[in-house]
Amino acid sequence: MPAAVQAPLRFPKLQINGRLLRVGSRNLGTWREPTHYRLESMSHAYINAGMNAPRNRNIFGAFALLISDDIVRVTSSHAPEAGPTASTLALLAHEPGLSIRTLAIGVGLSHAGSVRLVDRLVADGLIERRGHATDGRTRSLYLTAAGRRASRKVLDARDRIIADGLSSLSNEELATLTAISERVLRARLKSPEQMYRICRLCGHAACADCPIDAELRQLES
Repeated sequence: MPAAVQAPLRFPKLQINGRLLRVGSRNLGTWREPTHYRLESMSHAYINAGMNAPRNRNIFGAFALLISDDIVRVTSSHAPEAGPTASTLALLAHEPGLSIRTLAIGVGLSHAGSVRLVDRLVADGLIERRGHATDGRTRSLYLTAAGRRASRKVLDARDRIIADGLSSLSNEELATLTAISERVLRARLKSPEQMYRICRLCGHAACADCPIDAELRQLES
């Protein structure tokens, strides 16, 4: 009688479901990466981050310049004239009643240059001068109804170009970028006057919890 042919052994496949190891219907427990592997991976990540620091800064610089150029281009194209006019309209929408001195700090012009800019915008019917509440020698600057409409056009255009520039990010990635940006903004703020320069093209209505305001309160406390 011929010997029985032994069937080949068949082992159930090893299945990895996340980090759970299974053979057939049996659980073998949770696989954990050996500690020395985890430490080695962390060490490599730290070393790579240090080695890539110049590249990281370079890429961020290109990104920041791209977004900045887009903002300047599109806001200038929607303002009544090129140059600091867009910033002037946005600043006065943000904080009505600025003096020419403070406006000059925000838009980066000399006092004389700011006076000439304001003269042009007053002549165009976009800004009006009013007496200061406590200082008779100082004039306060306010947008007219036409100035407020012009400011909205500038800020809407700014918002659209930023949204377009960041459209490749998910909501989670955008939230992460926002948190990092807030940290850097707060770290870089050194004086109340600098606020006007940083926020010269901000949409005040969209910034309910401004990191610059929060940092100023902390500096003053």
